[in-house]
Amino acid sequence: MSCSTTTPFDMHTAGFGFRGRDGSPLLIFNPFRMAKGAAVQKLSELKPKGRLRVMDLVADAGVDVSDWANFKGGKTKASVNPKYCYEWSYIQPNEVVVLNLWYEYMTEKNGAIEQQHNFRQSARRYEGIPHKSVWKSRALRMDLAVQTAAKKKLPIRVIVCDGQMRDRNDPNAAASKVKSRMLDPVPWSVSEYNNATGQCTLRRGTTATRFIDQFSLPKESPAQRRTVSGVVFARDPEVRRRALLRANGKCQWCGEQGFSMSDGGIYLETHHIVPLAEGGSDATRNVAALCPNHHREAHHGASRLEMREALLARIRSSRKAKNHV
Repeated sequence: MSCSTTTPFDMHTAGFGFRGRDGSPLLIFNPFRMAKGAAVQKLSELKPKGRLRVMDLVADAGVDVSDWANFKGGKTKASVNPKYCYEWSYIQPNEVVVLNLWYEYMTEKNGAIEQQHNFRQSARRYEGIPHKSVWKSRALRMDLAVQTAAKKKLPIRVIVCDGQMRDRNDPNAAASKVKSRMLDPVPWSVSEYNNATGQCTLRRGTTATRFIDQFSLPKESPAQRRTVSGVVFARDPEVRRRALLRANGKCQWCGEQGFSMSDGGIYLETHHIVPLAEGGSDATRNVAALCPNHHREAHHGASRLEMREALLARIRSSRKAKNHV
């Protein structure tokens, strides 16, 4: 079975109807912004016509494929490395998620193209099928990839597949066969994800706004290197992420939106209200997201102590409001 023509994934999970109305935790990413240059297209225009190699499409989507050559086939046969070429999803950490999705399950709704899936449910279905444990593993990795995109607000690049799909009701059915595939030039995003059930909605043409702080920026190489000693406080990236999400792109002092980065992210700076050096905790209750000006003022301004008390009160207030929703 050639990696360029076949794949076992079937993903018969569309339309189960779980939309978070059962009270389960549901992640909804808002606001959405249209991807640059993403004109609304007809669904029929996404039907793939060519049969391109998976490795090439994954690379075009921004995933490092250098490890594909690390098997007995070497570089000349890297595209058919079974460790990668049959996978349903790929992750480039902190940058992009790539998913293989069937064209047949794409629908148009309110002018947008989307798919609903439950890969966790697919994994449970494969448990009772002999010799299909690998499908279960791939379905679970697919669910993890969607979770990663949702939690980190990463763009999703979709490889649109068309061909002969296996009968999900036949446990002995052969693997699905992809006859054509293409990389959708427009990014997708996770518009809804139910943590309890795994039900999700993927939507084309919108990207979830990414929130970025000063520790997310690439480090610049110093002109001169010096050996220094001292104490450096470790900052939990999950605490920073939650603080940025809570602020939703707006400075928690002045209320103005952070500036837009070249990649579309919204920039604010995370600030320990009570400094770590003074015994402050590295917890969301002690971290605010501020615009650069007010971050500097919170450290060096004449009214920094008043700002500290006011910010602590605002964080307490927002936490109480959230607990009562």
